[in-house]
Amino acid sequence: MTIKINMTKYKNYGRCVELSNGKIKALITVDIGPRIIFYGTADGRNVMLEDIEREVSSGGAYFDKNFTAGERWYIYGGHRMWKAPEDDASYVPDNYPVKYILGDNFSEFFPPVQTNTRFCFKIRVSMSENGALTVVHTMENLGSVTANVAVWALTVLRPGGAEIIPLNTTDTGFLPNNYFSYWPYNDINDKRLTGIDGYLLLKQDKDIKRAFKLGTLNKKGFAAYGVDGLLFIKKFPYINGAVYPDNNCNFETYTNNLFLEMETLSPLCAVEPGGSISHTEEFMLFEQILDTKTLLLDKFFTDKTKEQI
Repeated sequence: MTIKINMTKYKNYGRCVELSNGKIKALITVDIGPRIIFYGTADGRNVMLEDIEREVSSGGAYFDKNFTAGERWYIYGGHRMWKAPEDDASYVPDNYPVKYILGDNFSEFFPPVQTNTRFCFKIRVSMSENGALTVVHTMENLGSVTANVAVWALTVLRPGGAEIIPLNTTDTGFLPNNYFSYWPYNDINDKRLTGIDGYLLLKQDKDIKRAFKLGTLNKKGFAAYGVDGLLFIKKFPYINGAVYPDNNCNFETYTNNLFLEMETLSPLCAVEPGGSISHTEEFMLFEQILDTKTLLLDKFFTDKTKEQI
């Protein structure tokens, strides 16, 4: 199955690079971002959030001081790249055109160098014949000081779905085999989070505005989100012995009433001037009948999807 790549316009996001195998397509913005703003089916079903109304944004004194007065950062939706650990400098307005290169089955995206961090980001997106995406995120330090950072890859997904996060199942005897990072705004009794058969289940609920965030060391290297008859699977590396941000988390998830985020992180690394670090993810998409009432695992993972995980 041949991969086609071309330029198109999409809603109020402007120009986008489109990669498609005829059944599954991805759209990556180049007038802003970049964002993988669409990953879904040729009939228009998109697992990504599209913040058409620009509801989610940040601004204020930090932005006025470090960027242009009145500048705002917008979530836009879709998949983006940040630096971790999170602080004010993670929020860099990306409202400007992005340089890009088109290949046979891939494209590379080069947003402007960040004026506050002096990091240069690069994202390479390629599509295989089955519609899977390989997304390589690279951070290069163009500043004059060493920075202790990690690559942070955040996928913002549309509301109304349910996420499955595998628990670690290694028998560690007297020692724990799972641990979690909680954020101060969480409700420990949040009804959106439950456990079932070796997995955590987090439901996105449009009626619950309060934010919830959870981090963990995901040794299985995948998580999944089912929505609108589609199953989105995100795969990522676990490196044994590495030190990750946020109390050693390589996977984090966040939800509120508008969306659910699946976030992965590279190990923390001291990046010297002129040095760089990279982090690779794989996206997969399957047609799936998802029963969010019974939440049976066989509704998430058929034999076919299990083989590819």
